[in-house]
Amino acid sequence: MGYFGNVFGGFGSLLSGMSVTLRKFSQTVIRRKAVTMQYPKELPELAPAYRSAIKLIRFEESNSHDCVACKACERICPSYCIKLSGGKVEGIKKKRVAEFEMDFALCSLCGLCLDVCPTDTLEYSKVYEEAGYNRDWRVDLLAEFRDYEEEFVAKQRVIEEKAAAEKKAKAEAAKKAKEAKKKAEADEKADNDSKEELS
Repeated sequence: MGYFGNVFGGFGSLLSGMSVTLRKFSQTVIRRKAVTMQYPKELPELAPAYRSAIKLIRFEESNSHDCVACKACERICPSYCIKLSGGKVEGIKKKRVAEFEMDFALCSLCGLCLDVCPTDTLEYSKVYEEAGYNRDWRVDLLAEFRDYEEEFVAKQRVIEEKAAAEKKAKAEAAKKAKEAKKKAEADEKADNDSKEELS
């Protein structure tokens, strides 16, 4: 093969390589989803395992959280980013949290606080767009619940008073039933004794 044979051979090789590239490129463009998105016009579809800032769960039946200020999350936190306080509320049995602050500048989203929570009232939020203009990332987790707290406590008092009244009524009914059973047994014994005396 001479010089021109090598040139034409190389050109043929180049064309066959380019045909493979163009074929794969067209398949990729036509069949595959785009890797990038037009953010912020398009928002990403977050995976179920997506982790963002910790938040308190709002339960439907109470329309509030269920934090009892046990401080288990505060004690287990390796980043020391949780500060909370609370105690007994007059008229209800359960303790309630009064302050719940997290410093998300320190939080590593390890999830230990979620694991130890006895009332399962903590979860990862789905907040995606977080931006700040200073270094203060302390967040009051009770902010969205404060307006409803008095109403929740009032409702809880009514529920607990009703439950206590029902419990008292059941106890009194059981006591009366027990007394009636005792009286019936005593009457039966007296009848048996009188029958024995007659015979």
